[in-house]
Amino acid sequence: MRAKFYSYRYAREILEHETYRDAWDEITRVLKEAPLFVYAGKSRRNSTLDIVQQVMNTYFDRCLAVDLDWEYQPLATRIQNSGLRADFRKEFTGLTIQVEVQFGNMSRWYSDIFKFQTAYSQNLIQMGLCVVPTGVLARRIDSNIVNFERTVRELPSAELSISLPILLAGIEPDENTRVVNLQECQFESIGDITGKGKHDNRWRIVNAYLSGTPMSQVGPESALGPMAP
Repeated sequence: MRAKFYSYRYAREILEHETYRDAWDEITRVLKEAPLFVYAGKSRRNSTLDIVQQVMNTYFDRCLAVDLDWEYQPLATRIQNSGLRADFRKEFTGLTIQVEVQFGNMSRWYSDIFKFQTAYSQNLIQMGLCVVPTGVLARRIDSNIVNFERTVRELPSAELSISLPILLAGIEPDENTRVVNLQECQFESIGDITGKGKHDNRWRIVNAYLSGTPMSQVGPESALGPMAP
């Protein structure tokens, strides 16, 4: 993938400092290596939609939580019964970063920003990283999907209330992006991948991809492989 960045309150400059270079290298590598999981005709209403956001999310779960030991779905507050959870969190040399990966509706992005500020105000983190699609990619997911260009326009307007450094990362396919055709899998329909209760099938797909297994060999009886806790 190609990644575009917007540095709010000097987030990128902090990460590119030699003290935190490991964090920058880890983040950019995961973004660069991300594939596209596609299912042409996933929507009967709109033939241009083909990106399967649920599998994209599972890919980041695998890479960050399993492979790179980021804390998975930590509380974004010290209020234990709040239920307010982030996606990922990890400390690098005293800098704790919280990550929100968002391929959903634009309204959910505002919740992600709230979680950043909440965690920061309670000294749980020092920085936020928000991974979103660019407009080009968002239009292949669904309508009113969060997109990098809009977040870049809107985040600075909250300068007096959002006080922590946040790195916005917008991803889109480039000539090196691997495209994974989920129609080659042995599942009967897109619902067997994206439907409620099909969490395990998404892990089957992602783990098979990362192990080099052809999608044609992936189905409901395939091994699950490593999963986030």
